[in-house]
Amino acid sequence: MRLPLTAVLTALVAVAAVELPMAAPAGASTSSATTTAGEEGATPSPPAEDVGRLDVAPLQAIVDEAAEDDVRLSVGVQSLGGATLTDGPVVVGSTEPYSSASLIKVALVVAALRAVDEGDLALDQVVEVTNRDDVPGTGVIAGYSSPYPATVAELAELSITVSDNTASNVLAETVGLDAVERLVADLDLEPTRMGRLFFSDGPVGESNDLDTASTVELLRAVHEGEVLSAASRDLLLGWMRDQQLDTKFAPVLEGVPLASKTGDTSQVSHDGAYLLEEGRETVLVVLSETEDGRSPTAAADPYLADVAEEVAAQVAAAPPAPAATAAAVEDGAVGDAVRTALEEPEEESGSALPAVGAALLGVLAALALAVVALRARVLLRRRRRARR
Repeated sequence: MRLPLTAVLTALVAVAAVELPMAAPAGASTSSATTTAGEEGATPSPPAEDVGRLDVAPLQAIVDEAAEDDVRLSVGVQSLGGATLTDGPVVVGSTEPYSSASLIKVALVVAALRAVDEGDLALDQVVEVTNRDDVPGTGVIAGYSSPYPATVAELAELSITVSDNTASNVLAETVGLDAVERLVADLDLEPTRMGRLFFSDGPVGESNDLDTASTVELLRAVHEGEVLSAASRDLLLGWMRDQQLDTKFAPVLEGVPLASKTGDTSQVSHDGAYLLEEGRETVLVVLSETEDGRSPTAAADPYLADVAEEVAAQVAAAPPAPAATAAAVEDGAVGDAVRTALEEPEEESGSALPAVGAALLGVLAALALAVVALRARVLLRRRRRARR
């Protein structure tokens, strides 16, 4: 006896409601507002019962100590992928823009990878680098034979891993500074700006700038898959993990999976990073500027190290992302399967199965997927409990 299709659908909906509750997206947070402390006053420390929430008091103490030492410091922290340290972006200290130094190269490379994703650029596209492109500062490509045929992927990788100024300039000329401007507009990253090339006078009045909140947001959007394809995101994170100029967070975070990009000038010292412990993934950005002419590497980097140690300790102590977040992928696959089964157009002719029968088979297939997803979730929870 053939079951009525409506009865099967009703049963499936009931099963889904009981067994597969909708989970929040991996990147969702309960609050989208930025919490700030420092210039606008310290944010009170979370109450003791708020296990896993960022305690800003130690960070505020470091910011205050830096200020007494004529170092303007800004700290940004945000949990990723359902991790529980923060409910949204938290900024402690200065909220004013800084000269970006080489940290702006992250936005440049994201803009280039987005152009690749959109088909306007190719990773294997060859760009000729000549002696006329050479600029001072960090990097290796200026020492290569001229002309040197570099690919877009090579220019982007060198921009991140060794902060190559020549490679960054050639990449910027290839993708266009307007691509960075569009990225800033699309993600609402103001005051982030790349107005000139490195070691270039550039247009009068143009500069390279950013602040903590916009840098945290860029890193979050990249990690959560909102701006790049999965392949491009993985490329960028791989290059950041292979960072060779590891002079700020890295020395004090040995053993912590870290992907970062630093930046230095004679006035500023920055580090923007992902702490990538599974289930506790977190963005950490610290920007600094010396206000008395001292070298920021000598004067400010100890404060960057103190912040990194404090945040890493709180990340390690925070509960991991809940198991339901990991199961959201399976839930989404089931939902897609159900929608596909119900939305496929009827066959116009020649089908051995009537349209209703085909739809019924699709729904039953979706139900099978739901069972698989539920089983995967149970196994995942058992595995997490075993690890504890």
